[in-house]
Amino acid sequence: MTDKKEIQLFNQDTKNVLEKTLTNLVEGLTGVATSSKNDLLLSISHTFQRMRGGQFLSTFLNEWNRYRDKGRVKEDYQNSEQHKVCLQELLDFLDNESPTEIRFDTIKKIFLVAATEEASDRNSLLPQQFIKIAKSLSDGEIILLSSVWKIFKSEEIDLETANLHAHGWIEIVSKDSGLKYKSLTEIHENSLIEKKLITPRKYGDGSGITIKPYFRLTDLGYELCNFIENYQENGA
Repeated sequence: MTDKKEIQLFNQDTKNVLEKTLTNLVEGLTGVATSSKNDLLLSISHTFQRMRGGQFLSTFLNEWNRYRDKGRVKEDYQNSEQHKVCLQELLDFLDNESPTEIRFDTIKKIFLVAATEEASDRNSLLPQQFIKIAKSLSDGEIILLSSVWKIFKSEEIDLETANLHAHGWIEIVSKDSGLKYKSLTEIHENSLIEKKLITPRKYGDGSGITIKPYFRLTDLGYELCNFIENYQENGA
């Protein structure tokens, strides 16, 4: 069970981060007369990034505490090397990237699934590798990957009998994902192919695809999506 003082300390730390970020924003805005336009814009951009990061961190800490309160995380897990490496990766993402809700939510889910030790154990290297992959993905790539996983899991398409070419696959996932434009879907498709998360196209004209066994997900793409699927909001 998490000590109440510990929860208060976590919340106070987050509160201090947000207050300091807001203070920096005010100081940046009041420095208009003495700062160059470029410096000011950079300062505002960085401050806004930190504000977003603070909001995500605050939400994450609350959920982490709920996971511990419900006994989903063993007390000694925090001493494991896996936990330390994954936490460092998560905090590094907030500090050095431009965090978005979609990207951070994916990293958070991997972190919390790993912490329960139900989909892997604390000696596994996969969680930290999954977090590194998630950090490299854009919002659009995550949306497309999630859509492919959703269609695969729904079993709406019989992979044994379906005769899909690349353009038909693009049309299906563009509609399901909400990306709408086929050309936009293809941009993210190419990136996911480079990252070995979906299988490449075949034939000289790029019309051929292999949809079995995971609707174009590679083994790595399947394992990543399957790992994230184990996430339960607030440790429910």
